[in-house]
Amino acid sequence: MSVKILMVLDKAFPTDIRVEKEAISLVKAGYSVGILSIADYERNEVINHKGITVYRIALSKFIADKMHGLAAMIPWIDYYVAKKIIEVLSNEDYDAIHVHDLYLFGAIRLVRKKVNKWFVGDLHENYVDALKDYKWSTTYPNKLIVSISKWERKEKEWLQYFDRLIVVNEGMKDKNIAKGVPEDKISVVSNSIDTATFSNYEIDEAIIDRYQDFFTLIYVGGFVSNRGLEHVVKGMATVKEYNSNIKLLLVGDGEVMNTLQQLTKQLDLEDVIDFEGWQPQNKIRSYLEASNVGLVPFKRTPQTNNSSSNKLYQYMYFGVPVLATNCTSVKKLVDEEQCGIVYEEESQDQFSEHVIHLFEDAKVREKYSKNGREAVKLKYNWEKEAKKLINLYGQLEKEQKK
Repeated sequence: MSVKILMVLDKAFPTDIRVEKEAISLVKAGYSVGILSIADYERNEVINHKGITVYRIALSKFIADKMHGLAAMIPWIDYYVAKKIIEVLSNEDYDAIHVHDLYLFGAIRLVRKKVNKWFVGDLHENYVDALKDYKWSTTYPNKLIVSISKWERKEKEWLQYFDRLIVVNEGMKDKNIAKGVPEDKISVVSNSIDTATFSNYEIDEAIIDRYQDFFTLIYVGGFVSNRGLEHVVKGMATVKEYNSNIKLLLVGDGEVMNTLQQLTKQLDLEDVIDFEGWQPQNKIRSYLEASNVGLVPFKRTPQTNNSSSNKLYQYMYFGVPVLATNCTSVKKLVDEEQCGIVYEEESQDQFSEHVIHLFEDAKVREKYSKNGREAVKLKYNWEKEAKKLINLYGQLEKEQKK
């Protein structure tokens, strides 16, 4: 009988790319996978998605956001999530509980007291470091409530509840070793692209046609303060003066969306900047096929210096040259693979200079394009990363048999 794994996350499913990739890969490897998905659904229900049993639990976004932000101070979310996990286990016997994101980790303290399972933690980001940058956690009134020191203490405590820990890059691995997690309990599974899935998405010709007469810069992802999008918008003023056929395409949404739109209007850039909002994954390929340069303009912070950006691998796979700021992990990859240009964080002057350079030099763009595609095909793809995830569960099975 196959090992049964229950994943736990606080997002709608299937919308989380990383979770879906992991779950599908485990199913293909012979594991039975369920997902407890707590999100702003209309109702509770159980569905099947590509062989995955999904337990959808309806919880308003307003309440969920408050519980997440206060998790280290007031453990409401611990009790709520633990209760839902136990409810699922009372009807279906899972062997492993695989929890996504730090703010859900506290629930495992309670679950461990009731059941004997394997517990796997999956950190998509350095959440405590990210709290130092998020607008919602650093502005009034939330900044009076969110205590970084308490989060740091809770993080160290919660990490001890898990038999294995998954992180997205070596930098995060080192940080968690420093927090007391044994090195042999940590697996690095990066946010690389599932090339087979992306290659099968149909092209939306309307998107291609819309941008065929422009030189297009693209950013795909969240609009939060540490993403550095303000300097990109400001830099577009210089770019527009040089050539108004250079477009900036922003695909995503987030807390600084209104700020970016207002800045775009103030600088009279509405004709060269398009806000597309969140788009389903099957549309992202079309936007990338229509683009000439992919942006990773993050500010340098402890969180972004150790990030593993899914968008970076998407750009590379579709042959889109990368223009990125000098965050440690991104700079290392771009420099090693020679797939783009790195510049100083928040420098709108360097940003605009490099955009103009890339616009003028087709040979350089072709070199970066070719190098990026080859690097993903050979190294940075989900087919390789999935083996690490499957190996982790294989190790747990062997330990149980001893």
